[in-house]
Amino acid sequence: MASISLVRSRAIGLLAFFFIATASYAQQGIDVTTFPYRSVADGRSTATVTATVRDSNGRLVQDGTRVVFTTTLGTFREPVISTSNGIARAVLVAGGTAGVAKITVNSLSGNAPPTTREFEFVSDRKLLSSAQEYVEIVTNGTMQFTGDSHFIAASAPDYGVKIRYRDIQIAADDIQLDVSGYVLRARKARVKFGKINQVFEELFLKFNDRSGFGTTTYAATAFDTVGMWGRIPVFLAQDTDGEYRAATASEKFGLVSFRGGSFTPTETTANRSSFEFRDLSESPSTIRAKKAVVFPQKGIQFQKADVYVGETRIMKMPLYELKLNDSRSPLVTDQFVSIRDNQIAVNYPYYMDIRPGQSSLFRLRTGEQLGRSTSASRGVFLDYEWNWNRGDEMEGGLNLSGIGRDDWMMGLRQTWQLDPSTNAYIQAQSPAGQSIFGAFGLTRQFTGFQTSFNGNMTQGLRGLRYTTQDVYLSVEKDPTKLGRLPVQLYVGLTTFQSKNSLINATQRSTGVYGRFQSSSLRLDSRSSLVGSFEVKRLTGTGTQNGINLRGSASLSRKLSNSATLVTTYDYYKDNFNDKVFGNHSLSFSGFYNSGRTNFSFSGLRSLDRDRASFYGDASYSLSSLWRLGYSYTWDRFLDSRYLDYNTVIGYRVGWREVGLTWSLRTHRIGFQVLGSVVY
Repeated sequence: MASISLVRSRAIGLLAFFFIATASYAQQGIDVTTFPYRSVADGRSTATVTATVRDSNGRLVQDGTRVVFTTTLGTFREPVISTSNGIARAVLVAGGTAGVAKITVNSLSGNAPPTTREFEFVSDRKLLSSAQEYVEIVTNGTMQFTGDSHFIAASAPDYGVKIRYRDIQIAADDIQLDVSGYVLRARKARVKFGKINQVFEELFLKFNDRSGFGTTTYAATAFDTVGMWGRIPVFLAQDTDGEYRAATASEKFGLVSFRGGSFTPTETTANRSSFEFRDLSESPSTIRAKKAVVFPQKGIQFQKADVYVGETRIMKMPLYELKLNDSRSPLVTDQFVSIRDNQIAVNYPYYMDIRPGQSSLFRLRTGEQLGRSTSASRGVFLDYEWNWNRGDEMEGGLNLSGIGRDDWMMGLRQTWQLDPSTNAYIQAQSPAGQSIFGAFGLTRQFTGFQTSFNGNMTQGLRGLRYTTQDVYLSVEKDPTKLGRLPVQLYVGLTTFQSKNSLINATQRSTGVYGRFQSSSLRLDSRSSLVGSFEVKRLTGTGTQNGINLRGSASLSRKLSNSATLVTTYDYYKDNFNDKVFGNHSLSFSGFYNSGRTNFSFSGLRSLDRDRASFYGDASYSLSSLWRLGYSYTWDRFLDSRYLDYNTVIGYRVGWREVGLTWSLRTHRIGFQVLGSVVY
């Protein structure tokens, strides 16, 4: 008992030391969220981007702090917003180019590091619903998730591993699921899918496009010469109970391919590596569980989860959810506690309920790193989260953050697919009961055209009473192909109304627009170009009447197998955005990854305004144990400037990396403990 008390006292002392170190220096930070989480690149769909700005003590900044929003795809209706209750919200309007937009949010106070967040614009509205689907895996044997490679492996004899994805049902002896690519490999698997009710000796399946291939026994019209496929005999027949016997003239064992709910024999030679399982024995950290529910690009829910580092179990959790976007370290435990530049960060969830389509939890967090900074904001937060998901039908959640704090926040969000042609969403937030914010959207596809209706409202409840309202409606004809040109024409009508009681202003406008959208044009084997151009004629009161122009061209170039560069040119003439950022802007992003060197960068430059930003991250492995890292952040807008760069030298100890850092903003040496970097 004495030894246990000694261990506890040392642990408490160690935590106290790190909290004191954390208090030595902290920076103002910006937390950025988006809703909906993705949108369609149709030139009219919108998303609300919310920036919560806190000072170095974790408190919300004073009202009126100006915040700048920029994006590499699409546009913001108002790019500069002043905070109210520490919050600034901007409306992101989709452009005509699909891809991942990099949103940058910067406070003009100059003390907060810029925060970047990615937002996806998909090419087709049907792709939105697929992001809400999930794969459910249950086993009466063994199952584990690897923290480094993001694979799920499960084994149980007599078809003891059960998998369900939409209308696909699989029972297998052994499976491996590549969570990142949504690719399944299985051995001795019974598949029920559309017209398929078949036992496969080996199976390769892509859940995203519902296609794949495998080896099975099927009805054959002819009996060919017995041969071998790899090491597998060509002719074996399989009974319904899975037992093999000699083939008859009407049965054949071989390779089949399938798409949708049916399969066909194929003469195409499959690569044996497509069926090979990956060696996961050397994974530094794993989660072992009896049940897992995988949401693409989001997270994984586990039931009866044991967290292992190597072969040592360090944590047992009856319920746990892993956020894939936050899983940068191969050690799962780094999502709970991490040390960066002398600061301890805690993000510990306690789950009360996890089931397919639903989870509820309390979350304790402190020492969060907000933005591209080596330091983090202070403040301790206790949050309650309740999330639900019904696949294609709906997705939503309720969040109460900062329980017990004066600056608590309550939020509600919900999306629906009301029918195959109708999508809707709502969002509501209230910061400490000072005000209430609401946003809504509805899209409906009719025969030959579709409509979009969205808006937002803010109502002051205490203190300064005010009201703001924005409502937008569009009707757009289905695209028209322009002859043999790789271009489609979109035409439509729009109407917009805005009210702001703070400045006693009202805007009303109605207009007609045409948008030319190109398909992706391959310039050569390594380059492609996509572009769009929109002309809009507006008329109304309290607004700039006349012609608005917006154009975009994006060039993607694969420089080598290790390097890619994307450059985008944007042109604006809308009497609003161009007054802030100018008529012309150029953005770029790229990466280089080869051998010991990793380098990624992105930047944006207004060609006729004083606005520019650049972000770069580089890493070089000196050896299997030593690593050098460098990060650079530079942002300039009018009179506001932000510059920070930091270096790190890391040393690998087992599966961990310990390191020393130095930052321009802190002007001191810091200590960090990170998960191991794959060299």
